[in-house]
Amino acid sequence: MWPGGAEQKKNKIMANNSFRVDIPTNAGALIKLALAVQAQDDKLGAGSPLKAIKNWTNLPPLVDTADTQNTLADTLAKQAETATENRDLTLGQSGQLRNNTVRFYVTAARDLLLGVNKGNEHALGDYGFTVDTSPSPAAVAKKAAKAAAKSQPAK
Repeated sequence: MWPGGAEQKKNKIMANNSFRVDIPTNAGALIKLALAVQAQDDKLGAGSPLKAIKNWTNLPPLVDTADTQNTLADTLAKQAETATENRDLTLGQSGQLRNNTVRFYVTAARDLLLGVNKGNEHALGDYGFTVDTSPSPAAVAKKAAKAAAKSQPAK
């Protein structure tokens, strides 16, 4: 009881306050909350108000499945991260060209085949390379800049 008629004041304050009780959207947090709800329900036993929920007994196996699958998902995500790192290191796709990577050997094969097939570069297509005969974007930009400079009036 609140002193000095404060009980009425408490009721008035509570009536004016708005609140919400959020349900987590994060899988791990939702599972943790469900386990806590389930534990309190178990603690209260037959006197739990949650027994009034239709098919309430379906919750425990659902939570068990979700928890098991969440643990598996976390494990697989870590394995996927490790596998991706190992793949990227083996490929050598980013950064400077490094020896003993897939990119190193494919680049070496391209360079050797370009030398062997000088004047017949389309032969690299037999090895799976795409041979593009259009000028590179850098070459096009350079040519355009040169043309623009020529069209400028002399100073």
